[in-house]
Amino acid sequence: MSNIGIQIGLSRFLMDIFPARDSKPRDKGVTMVLDRLQGIDKEEFEALADYVDIVKIGWGLSTLLSENKLVSRIEFYHKNSVKVSTGGTLLEIALAKGKSSQMIKMARKVGFDIIEVSEGITEIGERKQSLIAEITSNGLEYVIEVGKKDPKNQLSMEETVSGIQKAISLGSKYVIVEGRESGKSVGIYDEGGAIKWNWVEAISGRFSPDQLMFEAPLEEQQAALIVHFGSNVNLGNIAFRSIGALETQRQQLRGDTFGMIKASGNIAGSPATKFVYYLIQSNKSLDQTAIIQMSGLPRRTIQSSLDSLVSQNAIRETRDPNDTRRKVYSLA
Repeated sequence: MSNIGIQIGLSRFLMDIFPARDSKPRDKGVTMVLDRLQGIDKEEFEALADYVDIVKIGWGLSTLLSENKLVSRIEFYHKNSVKVSTGGTLLEIALAKGKSSQMIKMARKVGFDIIEVSEGITEIGERKQSLIAEITSNGLEYVIEVGKKDPKNQLSMEETVSGIQKAISLGSKYVIVEGRESGKSVGIYDEGGAIKWNWVEAISGRFSPDQLMFEAPLEEQQAALIVHFGSNVNLGNIAFRSIGALETQRQQLRGDTFGMIKASGNIAGSPATKFVYYLIQSNKSLDQTAIIQMSGLPRRTIQSSLDSLVSQNAIRETRDPNDTRRKVYSLA
């Protein structure tokens, strides 16, 4: 009996039926978790560490710990093959105080792997290139974040696209699209946390998903982006409590994404067309008004997507028997 127990304990439950996705280190499908210094359930984290690529100690939180405590925390993540990043705000404030060089050197000393370079609260401008050179000369990696933290001072869609292009030209492995911890009223999210799909379409029309990391703190945002881009979309600002939930979404082990990623992948057309298909698939049948409200896409984009889906025989268009002026769309 004991030998059987030991043998079972060495393998993941139902591994032969549900094989895991790519193991670490991953170049895509990256999960970045936000550490708010609210305590770590170490046993739980160790059990799920295979599904975490990066932990970001947010904002300037790392300055609240003694060096010894911070080193110990970073070492715990390293023991679980997880890289550790600073929050972008830390470098912004250090730069404003004229202390960026000291901050970068100290980040290396305590064990950080990645420095996040952002302009969420300040403007770095042309200094960004020299900062990156200094970060790399200290043996650290860097990632650039695009977006503003103040809901009243947001970049336009065009400014966001331009910022991503500049970040890529500066060699950022992937570019973080600002979403904050709330996932509301910033970047690609409206005030209720719904995804502005016209923004996503504008961004994904210019850049490969592998070049991007979307901060997506809310689980419904994570599910929608996974369906839209596939299991290997890079996602950040994930809460500790959502690590397992996110991985089940990636592996289609829950109803929100089961079968939907594969089905959407069989649809020809733009990301918007695939997302409209996903909405119809998830809701059985919808009219155009409901699709516009749920997606946030322009009416013209919706109509073009519906026409494409009908021509592919992916959906069918019928009249509502209670209102013949209203067209209803359902799976073919």
